[in-house]
Amino acid sequence: VWDLIKLAEYLTQREDIDPKRIGITGISLGGMHAWFAAAVDTRYSVAAPLIGVQGFRWAIDNDAWQARVNSLKPVFEEARIDMGKSEIDKEVVEKVWDRIAPGIASQFDAPYSVPVTAPHPLYILNGAEDPRCPLGGLVVPLERAKKAYNKTASPGNFKFVAEDGVGHTVTSFMIKESSDWFEKFLKQGNMTSH
Repeated sequence: VWDLIKLAEYLTQREDIDPKRIGITGISLGGMHAWFAAAVDTRYSVAAPLIGVQGFRWAIDNDAWQARVNSLKPVFEEARIDMGKSEIDKEVVEKVWDRIAPGIASQFDAPYSVPVTAPHPLYILNGAEDPRCPLGGLVVPLERAKKAYNKTASPGNFKFVAEDGVGHTVTSFMIKESSDWFEKFLKQGNMTSH
């Protein structure tokens, strides 16, 4: 995310860019980066992460971390060996996640980092069947985000869709929805104060 903070710094200094109209999106890990960048840097005035938002603590506590771990299995295997474990378990998972991104399963996890984007427009698009971003891990973050957006009088600036029958895949629906979201909030003449 540090690179994205530096990118926002660069973009806001350019004369050919309106610093109040910078959006961010990404897919999978890029979606995760977009989510975290929007949470920590208000220069990203609009965000639409695709298949990247998940509850890390929820995944650990509910034994729903396997799909995410399998996408980076060699890293977790090395940690398992270093920890003297016979198999990858939730202790290994938590240790690796904390090494990769300290606080990702605690103070920077979705229940805390998704709501802080309010009142800036945030549209989270996930697959309803995505094992890497299980919907159960988004219940609390979504509830907290809705409260935060209501509290800032900007409920129309938050949207979440879990596309039915879709796993860890970006669809044409997601591309169109995110494009429309950016057009709605970033296009000249469509800007609202947020």
